[in-house]
Amino acid sequence: MIKIKKTDCIVAVFDDDTTLLGALTKAREKGFSILDCFTPFPVHGIEKVLGIKRSNLAVAAFAFGSFGFLLALTMMTYTLTFDWPEDIGGKPTWPLTSMVPILFELTVLCTAFGMTITFFWTCKLMPGVIPVIYDKRSTDDHFVVLFAKDKREAEVRETMQQNGVKEMKDDQYITHNFPGPLPIKLR
Repeated sequence: MIKIKKTDCIVAVFDDDTTLLGALTKAREKGFSILDCFTPFPVHGIEKVLGIKRSNLAVAAFAFGSFGFLLALTMMTYTLTFDWPEDIGGKPTWPLTSMVPILFELTVLCTAFGMTITFFWTCKLMPGVIPVIYDKRSTDDHFVVLFAKDKREAEVRETMQQNGVKEMKDDQYITHNFPGPLPIKLR
């Protein structure tokens, strides 16, 4: 059963990435609970500041590439040796050297398709999914950080004011236990 959880949060909006990194560093030093961060473009060094571990996408890429390689090898082996063996001028029926371009291309194709689908699945960007956007400007030129609302709410607000926040408001952070995207409106 899918469970949707709503957590009260403070939405802090920044207009500069260096200000954002400084504020996040202070927030981590003080031990504030950061729920999520949304940026309009990749911010160098934000993973380290937020304490996000390195992604396992390289392992997924290797798995998809291996699948493509084995698929191509199996397909060509079956076709050239069992389904349609041909003797052309005494050449071998399983010419491995002539298979290299096809092996390479199918490996790259499966890796590309697999990584695209994996990326969209993990980021919950599949077709039909209605995203939860906490501030529309986060898709254009502003940076949004969600802090958990708890006993330290006043301290969070004060620290963010001291570190260049442009705007702060209250909202609800929405999460669910389904491993992929949900094609429903969550708000």
